Amino acid sequence: MNTQIDFTSYTLDELYSSAKVIDRERFPERAKEIDELIKTREAQDPTQNTDSKIVGEQASRGDRLVAAIIDGLIGIAFTIPLMMYIGFDSLMQPTLGLSLFLLGYGVLSVLVLHGYLMYHSGQTIGKYCMSIRIENIDGTKASFTTIYFKRMLPMQLLSLVPSVGQVIAGVVNPAFIFAKDKRCLHDHIAGTKVSYIEK
Repeated sequence: MNTQIDFTSYTLDELYSSAKVIDRERFPERAKEIDELIKTREAQDPTQNTDSKIVGEQASRGDRLVAAIIDGLIGIAFTIPLMMYIGFDSLMQPTLGLSLFLLGYGVLSVLVLHGYLMYHSGQTIGKYCMSIRIENIDGTKASFTTIYFKRMLPMQLLSLVPSVGQVIAGVVNPAFIFAKDKRCLHDHIAGTKVSYIEK
């Protein structure tokens, strides 16, 4: 039996604490109410620290960028030996066979580097470092299937398409984060968002 809690009587500090400890998957409506109350209280009192990272709140563009840079650097380090082996000349004008091989290598590297975290906590290494995770719109942890097959793989496939596909994957996709909802194109495709979790 769920007992109704009057969060409106909580102080802002109590709301912050509640936002950190509440089981968001079990009580999504309560979590949403707490988050909305926090935003309302902060708007009413501009002196409050609005830079605090509230569990369940969407991650800032800056934190998502740092996470992406971390993942990118790890990916580059993982790919450099292969690039040196294949040769940069071959990569400039790849054959269909080479393109398919590179796609397979990309899939394998993502699974090796991030598979465990994606499956268990909805994160990549970069997102783990920044205490953020990929969630469904309702605030529950996104499944591995959603994260990889709906969110990542479409962009990987698009990047294989010369010119148009590469522009969509490399430019249009990340540019979507500057919209009000702070969701990239791949978030819209997969029905996901990126939010803070408890450290």
